[in-house]
Amino acid sequence: MIRNLKTQLRFAFYHSQPFVRSNAQTYFRTEQFSNDYICSLCKQNLYNEALVAFDFSQNNTNIRIRPSTYAGLISACSSLRSLQLGRKVHDHILLSKCQPDIVLQNHILNMYGKCGSLEDARMVFDKMPQRNVVSWTAMIAGCSQNCQENDAIKLYIQMLQSGVMPDQFTFGSIIKACSGLGSVCLGRQLHAHVIQSEHGSHLIAQNALIAMYTKFDRILDAWNVFSGIARKDITSWGSMIAAFSKLGYELEALCHFNEMLHHGAYQPNEFIFGSVFSACSSLLHYECGRQIHGKCIKFGLGRDTYAECSLCDMYARCGLLDFARIVFNEIDSPDLASWNALIAGVASHSNANEAMSLFSEMRDRELLPDGLTVRSLLCACTGRLTLYQGM
Repeated sequence: MIRNLKTQLRFAFYHSQPFVRSNAQTYFRTEQFSNDYICSLCKQNLYNEALVAFDFSQNNTNIRIRPSTYAGLISACSSLRSLQLGRKVHDHILLSKCQPDIVLQNHILNMYGKCGSLEDARMVFDKMPQRNVVSWTAMIAGCSQNCQENDAIKLYIQMLQSGVMPDQFTFGSIIKACSGLGSVCLGRQLHAHVIQSEHGSHLIAQNALIAMYTKFDRILDAWNVFSGIARKDITSWGSMIAAFSKLGYELEALCHFNEMLHHGAYQPNEFIFGSVFSACSSLLHYECGRQIHGKCIKFGLGRDTYAECSLCDMYARCGLLDFARIVFNEIDSPDLASWNALIAGVASHSNANEAMSLFSEMRDRELLPDGLTVRSLLCACTGRLTLYQGM
């Protein structure tokens, strides 16, 4: 609220200043300032402020918005995932004398896809007089992000038939769509396209392939892609470590984690620590987990919710319930996943009273249980004396 008032105040102050120039000069300066100011807010990721400034300029002046400013505003709506605001800016574009170029149209496509309105995206896409690889990729990504994988594949085929060649971003989106379909055969065909493409060695495409083969439970294929990457980034390492941890190769996950640290060029993130904590949990290797806990603190992620949730799960499953509770209590705002981790760990040691106590505490925080919560509680209530608690 305060930020919005500050934005309005700046605009009001600027437009209230007297000028000795002609009306035309005054209008030009005001228009340039307004556009530059809105663009500056967008570049600083002050999206709400940029949209407030846009509203103020339209309600209090008659300035003309530049296509580049519209592009920034549409991107702001994308980042906020606000379909309502996105449609408002798009309507303003249509009502103005602005002739949107392909860059602005691509921004609009991307916004509708990220905001979940494929119908609006398709209308924009179908009306475009010309399309480039960014246009096709935005439409494919929109379908992939909104669980319309078959449509994404159809668009990819149409793109190839139109003579437009995919780039690394296209491959990232279409491989994700293929992962959602669960088709290994289609995945291998796309992998062949990646190899044949000039963008095939790009990390976006390679990392997407690792994630796809992981989802298909093809650890050897994922490893082959990973080992073929000349210059791996943190996503490459994280994807491979997660693959090993998820598919039952916990020792390999820990070995690759240590190898990544040995290189010295990578700083593990909370997702990598989550994967290695999960590996330690499966191995019931709490000593290794405690050492990695120390590394997690060293890298400044000791209070990260995702890492702490995985750490809590590891200590609980290893039977160190006091440590698990200490870690849990350090989480600022425990979400359902955090509660489930602690309850599941307690339940795995048949501590029904403690599990039910945690469940009651969770309900007091107005969190609703899910299927995992219920399964954990039923697992805890397996004895005759506690069976009635699970009924």
